[in-house]
Amino acid sequence: MSSLPIKKIYCDTKFRRFDSKSTSDFKVDLPQTLKSPDNCVCYIDDVSIPRTFYTVEYGVSDKLYFRPVLANGGTYYDYIITLESKDYNGVQFAAEVQSKITAVTSGAATTCVYDPQTRKMSVAVVNQDINFFTDEELKDLPSWGASLGVAGIYNPNEPNSGNELLTNVFPNVVGNISNPAKYYLNLTPVRNIYMRSPNISSFNTIGCNGESSVIKKIPVNAAPGEMITSFITSSTDFIPCNSLTLKTIEIQLHDVHGNSIPLHDSNWSFSISFDVMNSDQ
Repeated sequence: MSSLPIKKIYCDTKFRRFDSKSTSDFKVDLPQTLKSPDNCVCYIDDVSIPRTFYTVEYGVSDKLYFRPVLANGGTYYDYIITLESKDYNGVQFAAEVQSKITAVTSGAATTCVYDPQTRKMSVAVVNQDINFFTDEELKDLPSWGASLGVAGIYNPNEPNSGNELLTNVFPNVVGNISNPAKYYLNLTPVRNIYMRSPNISSFNTIGCNGESSVIKKIPVNAAPGEMITSFITSSTDFIPCNSLTLKTIEIQLHDVHGNSIPLHDSNWSFSISFDVMNSDQ
């Protein structure tokens, strides 16, 4: 059996390379080149990530697209609102949506109310019907903005929408004062963090979007401001690294959609443990 030159590597983004994009997309140089023997495997362990990402993130989930129509079937207008990037509870989120709709529509009498019993937000505008477009609808809206002459002011392939926060997946949910539109608020949209590496992965995993570089799935098991932790849970969590030559470690943290997790410059840490498997394993 070959011996291991290094059994464990402790990594902290505080010591990332200066050319790293962020603490969610970084490189760490090792003080020496590691050459693993045959039948070598590694495990990602001791993960500690501060939960510093927000409910609404700028450029990721901060846009809502809606169309109010006069109740008598008259003129309609299309609008985009940009929510402030921060953490929200249900009451705060409803207040933010109401404030932004009122502002962008130049004072339309809007009511957004959060019900803590059902966790639903109701939305209504006086004398108008209103609906939020789903991501699927946004992919093909040839009449978008037609009444304002601003068609094409959004990218249907990258809407950066907050629809997941509204659980807005069914089209044509229209609300008015007599029958408000209701949306179940999901204010914890990041359920898991996917740790990826282009130079440690053995490319024998399949992610939700077909990725092959996922090396660990980390459940978000902490409240905002607390520490997300993850450890080895199974002997099958190993990553084959036969005859790996490693000088630089490259890591990215993504959500289920492939978006980089914004940690707002907060540092996090993990360790890589190495082992040699028996030839009959």
